[in-house]
Amino acid sequence: MKIIIFKLLFIISAFLILNSTFLIRNCQSQWSNYLLPYNGIAYTLGFYNINTGVSCGHTVGTFYEQLYYTSNSGVNWIIASYPLEIRALSDVQFINSTTVYACGAENIYNNFTKIYSPGFNFLPLHLRRKFISKGITEMYSEYKTAFLKSTNSGVNWVKTGVFDTLTGYMNNIHFFDANTGYALIDSNSAGNTRFYKTTNAGMNWQMIKLIEGGIELDNMYFFDLNTGFVGGYYGYGATGAYGVIYKTTNGGSSFVKTMFPRIDQIEDFTFLNSTTGIAIGFSETGMTKIYRTTNAGNLWDSIFYISDRMMVNIESVQSTGTAFAIGNVLDAIYGFGNIATIKTTNYGGNWIVKDINQNTIPTGLSLIDQNIFLMSGGDLNSYPSIARILKSTNGGVVFVNQNGNESPALYSLNQNYPNPFNPVTRIQYDLPRAGVVRLVVYDVMGREVEMLVNERQTAGSYEATFNGSRFASGVYFYRLTAEGYGETKRMLLVK
Repeated sequence: MKIIIFKLLFIISAFLILNSTFLIRNCQSQWSNYLLPYNGIAYTLGFYNINTGVSCGHTVGTFYEQLYYTSNSGVNWIIASYPLEIRALSDVQFINSTTVYACGAENIYNNFTKIYSPGFNFLPLHLRRKFISKGITEMYSEYKTAFLKSTNSGVNWVKTGVFDTLTGYMNNIHFFDANTGYALIDSNSAGNTRFYKTTNAGMNWQMIKLIEGGIELDNMYFFDLNTGFVGGYYGYGATGAYGVIYKTTNGGSSFVKTMFPRIDQIEDFTFLNSTTGIAIGFSETGMTKIYRTTNAGNLWDSIFYISDRMMVNIESVQSTGTAFAIGNVLDAIYGFGNIATIKTTNYGGNWIVKDINQNTIPTGLSLIDQNIFLMSGGDLNSYPSIARILKSTNGGVVFVNQNGNESPALYSLNQNYPNPFNPVTRIQYDLPRAGVVRLVVYDVMGREVEMLVNERQTAGSYEATFNGSRFASGVYFYRLTAEGYGETKRMLLVK
């Protein structure tokens, strides 16, 4: 453990650039890559609509919150006004266009005798990473619960409610309106997460239940005040550890437990509608397993697994069949390598696995719609640790490479190659100047079937990849538009 803390202390940079946000292009993928001006991790994201969002992050080693907001779909991120004693925030939820709640912990230093949690330094690497990326250490005397409120879309924040030093992180919140919500709060000792309720906008919290001793719960999903789920794990990587999901139908008065003994923990879960849910879990053997329920969480079936990848966060676009998860490729040298993603568009029936050439540990995820995805995280493998937010405008699957640095003389759209194709083809195009670019695929009826590019791009030559595995054989058209230019070409998918 001393080695880990020693490394983390060196992740703090000698300076912070406080007044600007930088944008760079990751030319290996169709993800715009935004750097936030602090050394640490952008832990979680929350969006009200395509434009209005909040990023909650923190420095690493010495933990201090870094709250940012955007009003232009993440193109620019501006530092918010918030209490400086906030340590780290683990969840954020928009109630309406202006009211936002966030939860986590604040720093306290009234106990200078460091209290070490026995066995923390013996935890597996993935659990240590999970805790440290969230701001949790073995020094429980350093922090207590914090709950924040903004009434102007994340520009200004104030602390709400009073918490004692026996509370640790407020891991997760779910509000039904501005007043009524649930929370999972640690008792400042690992494995004793309690279920709380507020009816006055977080001013007061009533403990409903200690669901089960020795269980760490950090995920929650509710359909209404009565029916919902909480999930996590038991055992912290020790022999006999297992993942858990609990279901309640009476507002938390009682819970029914589902155990997942073949994995060490349930990392996250989501529901695509009132009956169909997807859960992801991880095993120390280096495998992520995907589970699905089709009967509102009464039974969960194992439907898919991925070797050598650890997925940590999954979100869905309601009633569309689309779910998207993020994590890392497991690396023998660094432990965690490039970003890994998986996606389904048919309620978990099939999955697309894609890796992104970016050595970042992703933790936050927000799906605005079926095309616009944002993820956040930090380069915890590097020095300094760079807080990042990545944005996709084509559903996170289609990839575009920029070929070379020279500026073409004219706009052009080349014929796709190969053509006919099955199921993948490449589309090359040239941009003589920077501007907003759209590359869209249509069927023979003129209906849009895939948005390949929808963003501002610099001058240059580009290559987009279209995967037609989800579509029927036939004729399709692709159209490029940019700054007054437009051209359409025909292609043939043959299966």
